Amino acid sequence: MNARFASLLAALSLTLPASAAQAQEAPAIDSATPSARVTVAPLRLELDGERMHETLRVINPSDRPIGIQVRAFAWTQADGEDVYAPTTDVLVSPAIVVIEPGETQFFRVQRRALPAAGERRYRVAIDQLPDPELAQNGTAMTRIRFTIPLFVDRATATPAQLDWSVKGDTLRVANRGQQSARMVSLALTNGVNAPVDIQGASLHYVHGGSWLEWKLPAGCPTGPLTLQARIEGDTHRVQVPATCS
Repeated sequence: MNARFASLLAALSLTLPASAAQAQEAPAIDSATPSARVTVAPLRLELDGERMHETLRVINPSDRPIGIQVRAFAWTQADGEDVYAPTTDVLVSPAIVVIEPGETQFFRVQRRALPAAGERRYRVAIDQLPDPELAQNGTAMTRIRFTIPLFVDRATATPAQLDWSVKGDTLRVANRGQQSARMVSLALTNGVNAPVDIQGASLHYVHGGSWLEWKLPAGCPTGPLTLQARIEGDTHRVQVPATCS
């Protein structure tokens, strides 16, 4: 292991901080070191049937060694929020490495054999560690983190069934199915086809049996509402009932 990373790797926290609750599927870039960031593939993992493991690739395209820590966390949703917790259901090997410039590191992401329970959801967190040689006096060193979803036994679950509604200044989606649904590019229009602003409408997953909400800064929109979104790769357009009171 590269000597300058040894002490830093040994001191890593073993818990996922609350800041990771806003999970991303693209690297969070540290603007202070734009030339030193890794790339990861694939950006979503699925293990179904007898498939017990998958390979995660982390590439260091920079000219400096980069320390990486990879861990898996259980992923649930409660009251419209993502919740993460330590888990032993999924193992990642190796857990901590230093990737040399231009090299690719392969990580084995393996699930344990567990009784069938429908879709199980996890997040694989990739931490890119700050380089001690780039530290400056009086400047905090931060890690770059992004996470990718891991679904286990997704194929055994019933497809997502999404119900959309607006109540007051809130847009809600409830998933009555079992599979999680990936949603991007949410756009809401009112009765005169004018756009309705949705606060925080970026990439989101809604789990089966869960719901998510977004605020509408302009308040409750009037007239018939139409929502368009990319859901699991397909474009959907639905009419959304609204209750303004």
